[in-house]
This record gives sequence, C-alpha cells and structure tokens, in this order.
Amino acid sequence: MSCSVHDVVRFEKAGVPAVNIGTDAFIDEAVEQSRLLGMPDYEMVWLPHPVATLDEDGVRELSRRTADRVVAMLTSP
Repeated sequence: MSCSVHDVVRFEKAGVPAVNIGTDAFIDEAVEQSRLLGMPDYEMVWLPHPVATLDEDGVRELSRRTADRVVAMLTSP
C-alpha cells in the first residue's frame, strides 16, 4: 500500500490526477503515509477487504459500484 500512496502523491504534486484504490484493511497505514508525504487530506477509494475471494461477478459488481467515484475524483479539481 505504501508504494501506491507514494505514487499517487507524487502524481498529484506534479499536477497529474491520480486515485489510490485499496482495501479497508489498510486505511490507517495509507492515511498516515499521505500525511507524512504532505497531503493529509488526500481522498482515497476504499474497497471491502478482502477482494481476492470475490468471484468474477463479485469483482464486476464492485467495479460498477466504484467506477463513478474514481472517475469523479480524476476529473474534479
């Protein structure tokens, strides 16, 4: 998780929209990472943990429920 947080913070600081998507088991770690990297209010998308146990239909449904939020975060100022 820490590498993805570092990546999105780097992109955002360079003016490139980015979204970190992770599972809710890693919220505390990711929030602390973004705070330490100078973006304490950075919003992330959280999925229920674990996703590895979902079947194909479950992944599709989770994707459908998540896609609009990701697009909004990438296209909003």
